[in-house]
Amino acid sequence: MLMLVFVMLASVFLAACGSSNSNGVNQNSGNSSGTNTSSGSSGSSVSSGSKVTIRLATWAGENEAKELQQILDELNAKSDIYEIVQDSNPAEYDTRLITQLSGNSGPDLFWVSAQRAAQFAAEGIMLDITDQLNASGHDAAKVDDYYDGSLMPFSRDGRIYGLPWLQQPVMLYVNKSLFDEAGVEYPDGTWTWADFMDAANRLTIDDSGHHPGDPGFNADAIKQWGFTLNGWPPSQMFIWQNGGEVILEDFSESPIDTPEAVEALKFYAELINSPVTPSQQVIRDRGFDQMFRNKQVAMFMGGAADDLDSTVENVQAFMVPAGNGGIKATFADVLGMAINKKTKEPDAAFAALLDLTDAIHHWKIMPPRKSLSDLASLQELHPKKAHSLEAIIASMEFAKPYRYFDNYPEWDNVYWTQLMDPIVNGGADPEGLIPNVKRLLDETLK
Repeated sequence: MLMLVFVMLASVFLAACGSSNSNGVNQNSGNSSGTNTSSGSSGSSVSSGSKVTIRLATWAGENEAKELQQILDELNAKSDIYEIVQDSNPAEYDTRLITQLSGNSGPDLFWVSAQRAAQFAAEGIMLDITDQLNASGHDAAKVDDYYDGSLMPFSRDGRIYGLPWLQQPVMLYVNKSLFDEAGVEYPDGTWTWADFMDAANRLTIDDSGHHPGDPGFNADAIKQWGFTLNGWPPSQMFIWQNGGEVILEDFSESPIDTPEAVEALKFYAELINSPVTPSQQVIRDRGFDQMFRNKQVAMFMGGAADDLDSTVENVQAFMVPAGNGGIKATFADVLGMAINKKTKEPDAAFAALLDLTDAIHHWKIMPPRKSLSDLASLQELHPKKAHSLEAIIASMEFAKPYRYFDNYPEWDNVYWTQLMDPIVNGGADPEGLIPNVKRLLDETLK
């Protein structure tokens, strides 16, 4: 009994000595107040007297991994809770991660795409962090600060299983020099499909300087196209812009046969077959985005983090056009991070999750938090994209990811192979495909 009392007293003494810094408060990086931002849940494996090793799996390439390591070094130096160790392996990341998570040797933290997040949440692979978020005062834990679309893939049945660190909306990149030469005004945020098509026609020029619709226009001798697409940008985005949907919120149906969806798919097919866009063979021969870089294409849709506006002269990103009814919508690629449910260090992993998520929010474009969508601050952080940031910030309000679910890969495979590939590469009429494709898509939802 005396030995037991001694051990208990020693534990209390060590905890008191190890839990405070020179200011007498718990220290945790990512919070300027210096207050402890770990979850503080019962059964904590975090020892105040020693750091816990937290293994982080990412798909970062060589240069990105170096930048990430600088962030980790700063966080590790500030924290008395954890030491984050990076394991970045972009080759076959998903396959490798799934293999690790299926056993007991997986990482404590891991980067995860929106699609995988929905699947992992359904399979119980990611740790439920809802209660810890509600109890935390950390800036990155404020759920109401996130854009709705960014949290969607990490939520299931009202619970949260991870945090997004990037929401990247699709933007309309414009070569302003080509616009100036054609006398076309830049997009101003009010563009609809009709305005977009008018500009695309005026920016499409053959060897003789004629535009589509002009007498003598030669569709076989085009030197500059107004736009380009090859299945990207996603057709779902156009359906949203027209007031339609591809998967209902309750996952009961894929309503691609509604008038709104049919009209949007026909507009997409019209673009594919129009002289304002290069043929798929020309795109394959010359390179999809390379044609834009070479000034052979005047408008290109790409992600907000693309370097087109920082590496190509006089290029700027604008909001994508709205549907002809004025509905604004764009697809958002969402990436995030989650905790392995099997981690032996849940509290340290949660503290690391919050600190690292917040740090990445100050590194990547675009941070998925409304409070960080400050134009002046972002322009200082990302000077090479300063001229595009106002439009990127505005696009965040109507950007959303696909409606992912655990069987989404099968749904997506049907959507592409049975609908979009025949439209893009076979010149098929969407109306003839939709009835059968809808039936197949609905079957995957069941």
